[in-house]
Amino acid sequence: MKTRIERFFYKQAKKHWRFMRNLIYNRILLYILLILVQILAFSTIFIWGLKSLSIYLGGSFVLTTAFFIFLVNCPGKLEFKVTWLLPVVIAPFFGIVLYVIFHTNTGGRALKKNLHKTKKDSNPVLLENTKKLRAFEENNPISDFSAYIRNVGSYPSYPESQIEYYPGGEFFVKDLIKELKKAKHFIFIEFFIISADESWLEIVSILKEKAAQGVEIRVLYDAVGSVFSATKAHQEFLKDAGIKSKIFLPLAPVFATHQNNRDHRKIVVIDGKVAFTGGVNISSEYFNRVHKRFKYWKDTAVKIQGEAVKTFTTMFLQGWNIFSKETEDYAKYIGMTKSSPIQKKENSKHNGVIIPYGDDAYNNEDIAENTYSYILSHAKKYVHITTPYVMIDTVLMNELLFAAHRGVEVSVIVPSKPDHFISFCIGKTFLKDLIDGGVKVFTYDEGFIHAKNFTGDDIMATVGSVNLDYRSFFHHFECGLFMYDCEIIKKIEGDFQETMQHSTEMTAETYKKLSPFIRFVGRIMRVFAPIM
Repeated sequence: MKTRIERFFYKQAKKHWRFMRNLIYNRILLYILLILVQILAFSTIFIWGLKSLSIYLGGSFVLTTAFFIFLVNCPGKLEFKVTWLLPVVIAPFFGIVLYVIFHTNTGGRALKKNLHKTKKDSNPVLLENTKKLRAFEENNPISDFSAYIRNVGSYPSYPESQIEYYPGGEFFVKDLIKELKKAKHFIFIEFFIISADESWLEIVSILKEKAAQGVEIRVLYDAVGSVFSATKAHQEFLKDAGIKSKIFLPLAPVFATHQNNRDHRKIVVIDGKVAFTGGVNISSEYFNRVHKRFKYWKDTAVKIQGEAVKTFTTMFLQGWNIFSKETEDYAKYIGMTKSSPIQKKENSKHNGVIIPYGDDAYNNEDIAENTYSYILSHAKKYVHITTPYVMIDTVLMNELLFAAHRGVEVSVIVPSKPDHFISFCIGKTFLKDLIDGGVKVFTYDEGFIHAKNFTGDDIMATVGSVNLDYRSFFHHFECGLFMYDCEIIKKIEGDFQETMQHSTEMTAETYKKLSPFIRFVGRIMRVFAPIM
C-alpha cells in the first residue's frame, strides 16, 4: 500500500512534462523573443521618421561588421560562430548583447571555480599511486590514449576487471536492485532523469531499508531532466527515508547562462566496489516496465567491479561537492577499493585496459568527442555506433567520413521515430551527409534506441552517457567507460549485430521520401544545432 506522498509522486510521473523540459532547454526561444523585441523597436523607429531609420541601419551595419571581424579572430568551433552570426545579422543590437551574456557567463564562473576546487581536492587521492599507474600506462598497448586522458582529465587507466554488459534497461535494473541490497557502507546515485514512478519507489524502499541499517545514501539528480522530481517536497520525501539528496543546478526564476550545463551522467557506486554507468536513466519506461511512447526502449549499461570503481566514485563526489561548503573526506570513499595485482590474461598478448572517463563544459577539453575520434582513427576493419541523436561538428564528421573512405566499415544505428521532433529533423540532414560519404545508416524499428555505444575491430569499445550531439560534447557533464582488448567487447558487438536484425537501412532515396516538412525543418534549424 502506497503512502499519500508516494501516490502523489507516482501521479506526477504520469504528467506530460516533456514539452516543459524542452521549453526550459531551448535557447532558440530566447532568440525568437529578442528578434520580436527588435522588430517592435524597428517599427517604432520607422514611425518616428526616415532619419532615425537611417541612423539605426547605419549603426546596425557597423556593429554587424565589427562583430563579424571579432568572431573570425576568436578561437572556437566554426559551427558555434555561424550560429551566432544569424541572430546578430537579423537583430544586431540584441544579438550582440545575447552573445556577451552567454560568453561572459557570469553564472558559470562560480560553477567553474567550485568544480576546479573539487577536482584539485579529489584528484590527488585518485592518482595517489602515481608510480604504479604510470608504469601500467606506459606499458599498455594504448599508452598514447592513456597518457592523454590522464593528462587532460586526471583519469587513470586500469587493468581489465570484471565487467558486465546489459543490452536493455530491464536487465540493468534487475542487477542494480540485487547489488543495492548488498550494500554495507555507502550508495551513491547520480542520474539525469529520476522519474517519480513505481520503479523509483521500489528503489527508494530498498534505500530506506539500507539507510536504517547505517548505510550512507546520497542521490544527485538534474533539475531539468528530473524537473518534476526536483522539488523540495521530493527532497523531504527522500530525507524522511534517510536519504541525502541534491538537485544539480536548480532552476532559478532569473536568466542564467550556466543553466545550460546539465548533469547528463548516469552513475551508481556501491561501497566503492561496484559501479554502474551507461545510457539508462531511472524510469519505468527505460526499464521497459511501461510503454508510454514506444513499444520497446533499447538502452545499454555496464557494471564494473574492481579498482576502476575509484574513478566513478571520484566523479560522483566532484559533482556532489560543486556547491558544498563542507570539506569532503575523499580518501574515505575513494580509498575503499584496494589495488588489485596486474596479471596478464591467458592466451593474450596484452592486458585488457579500461578507462572510466568524464567530461564537462569547463575543462577546456573535448574528452568525450576525442574518445570517439580515437576509436575511429585507429580502426582498420569496422566501427559500429548506436546513438539516439546525430548532430555533430565538422571534426567528428570528417573523422567518420575519413574512416569510411579508408575502407573501414562504419555503421550507425539510430531511432526510426522521433523522441524530440526538431532534433530528429536536424539529425536526418546529418545522416544524409554520412550516407553520401559512405557511412551505413540503419534505423531501429522495434521502438526507440537510446544506447550510446562505439565498438571498433573487436578490440575497442566505449559505453556511457555521451550522445553524438553538441550538447553532450560541449555543454553537459557526461561519463563513460572505455575498454581495450577486453572480453566483454565481443558481447557489446554481439548486441549491435542483434540490434541490426531489427533495423532498416537508410539510403539517399529513403531521405528523399521523407516528408518535405521534415526536410525543410531540418535544413532551416540545422544552423541552431550547436545550441540544441
